[in-house]
Amino acid sequence: MKRNVQTLRTNRVKKAQLKLSRHKHLGIKSKIDIHEVASLMDTLTNRTRIENETMFFSVHMN
Repeated sequence: MKRNVQTLRTNRVKKAQLKLSRHKHLGIKSKIDIHEVASLMDTLTNRTRIENETMFFSVHMN
């Protein structure tokens, strides 16, 4: 179970990095708002709670 949570976390970080990279490339033409950018940056700096991810993962598995 712990390995699955780590994989989930890794995938989430990779997606956040990709979205932020696209946002940076597009500049002012990007459709991402400031709140979503802040949330993505929090994901990269590990400020999000892993407990929530674990709960959603366990609900999905059941």
